[in-house]
Amino acid sequence: MIAAVQDQSSGIQWYNDSYVTTGATGTAIGTGSANTDAIISVQGPTETSYAAGLARAYTGGGYTDWFLPSKDELNKMYLNRATINTTAAANSGSDFSTNYYWSSTELGLNYAWFRYFDYGGQFSYNKYNAYDVRAVRAF
Repeated sequence: MIAAVQDQSSGIQWYNDSYVTTGATGTAIGTGSANTDAIISVQGPTETSYAAGLARAYTGGGYTDWFLPSKDELNKMYLNRATINTTAAANSGSDFSTNYYWSSTELGLNYAWFRYFDYGGQFSYNKYNAYDVRAVRAF
């Protein structure tokens, strides 16, 4: 995975104001892109009004295949945040915040998984909450 050099949002909802099950239940590394596709297919094309759409709309480095990381992909990002922060700084980017970051992994109708980058807690919470987004892409 390659992480974007900066956050795409410092606070955006997981959903597009519509509580529906999207089928974005993949947790493993390698499932974030499919989760993002599933979310967008259900939540609609208003790309910048919810987390997965915003991640997909990102075009950093000239690439258009960015996605919202799955629960386990976000965990890997947390575990490697020091290296990602160093690389981001060397490429005119920014460090991860110490706030909450959305994953693309849904947990039922009302909830999705997120990670707290201050101390690493991983939780699920209501999709209407506004959390940070950092897109990733596979290579």
